[in-house]
Amino acid sequence: MSNILGFAAARKTARAELLAAWLDGGEIRVYSGARPATTDTAVTTQTLLVTFAIPDPSGEVANGVLTGNAIAAALIAETGFATWARAVDSATGAVFDADTGATGSGALLQLDNLNLVQGGYCTVTSFTVTER
Repeated sequence: MSNILGFAAARKTARAELLAAWLDGGEIRVYSGARPATTDTAVTTQTLLVTFAIPDPSGEVANGVLTGNAIAAALIAETGFATWARAVDSATGAVFDADTGATGSGALLQLDNLNLVQGGYCTVTSFTVTER
């Protein structure tokens, strides 16, 4: 039995628009370490490596796909290997956790480098969410 939902096109777009609104003016926080079991699980032993400010508006929605607007490069706070990210809204409430990968990896959040070094800068090369 499958638990994957396939929404109608108009519903996919509505869901993506809602997500975009939640993200407007929020942050993407990139961590090293194991991703928590759920987005409601607190970050504990993971290390926050870099925080990106999400612009407002966060992106463009078309056909159920949220394509993030350009995100400014951010100063790396800690040295480590980027393994996952948490998006938070403008009030710092958790929205979702996501995979992180190098450019071209197909990860939801793609970075120019996953081996981050404190004091350097990191760039988001792709931030795309596709509703299914």
